[in-house]
Amino acid sequence: MEVALKYKIVEKIIQSNDEDVLNQIVALLGVSENDFWHDLPESVKFQIDTAIMQLDKGEGILHENVMAEAKARFLKK
Repeated sequence: MEVALKYKIVEKIIQSNDEDVLNQIVALLGVSENDFWHDLPESVKFQIDTAIMQLDKGEGILHENVMAEAKARFLKK
């Protein structure tokens, strides 16, 4: 899709006052004004915070190592 067409779509959205159309666009694109963090259970927030602290301390596994292990395990030929 051309960038010019995307800009025209954005312009139409900005100019629109039709709540139904705007709500349909929000639903279609999965846009939310809420920060998903607030919707997470406390146990998940705790696990994420713990993981971030571990990574900050240099603990963890490199992405490349995880991918190599997953490929070796699940893509056996």
